[in-house]
Amino acid sequence: MSALPTLTEEQKALVAKSYGGGGNAGALPNVADPDAAFAEITRNEYLDYVKNYRGFEDGLIDKAQNDTSLIDDAKENASNASGLMAGVANRNASRYGVNLTPAQQQEQQRGLDRANSLGYSQSLNDARINQKKINQETIADLINIGQGVNRSSLGQMENAASSATQRKNAYDSARAASKAQTYSTIGGLASAAIFAFAF
Repeated sequence: MSALPTLTEEQKALVAKSYGGGGNAGALPNVADPDAAFAEITRNEYLDYVKNYRGFEDGLIDKAQNDTSLIDDAKENASNASGLMAGVANRNASRYGVNLTPAQQQEQQRGLDRANSLGYSQSLNDARINQKKINQETIADLINIGQGVNRSSLGQMENAASSATQRKNAYDSARAASKAQTYSTIGGLASAAIFAFAF
């Protein structure tokens, strides 16, 4: 795990300015302007993403779309396997002292060629299927991560919008109550003045 980066004095001053000062590193700083602090945090998180993660994500996307490493390995392994099979057949023949006639050698070669062709095709087809599966799983995982971030962001925006609506409604309600109280007080004073004037 990599160590956290050390802040420069300029960065520390920017943090102190953004979050309202506070020299004690163990305590949360006083925030003079929450909107500005939240905007700064959001901006820094985006810059951190660009610096540390975007290249990695782009590399994963490119790999998921263009990776053929399993297929390439299957081609190489199938080519090597054909040579190994021929060597095994020749060693077995010499080990048991078998002398094959030219017709038998020709048939053995045809059998090896068929086995090699079938093995090559099977190996390549399996590699293509597995490669496609791995690539699709990588893309699906990236999409799921992105959707999770999107859901989280939308949830936070929904909470912020709901809080803003609640604040506006509370303000409108308090303003209406204040206005009603003012009219009630004026009405009460007017009644008391009329009552005092009448007597």
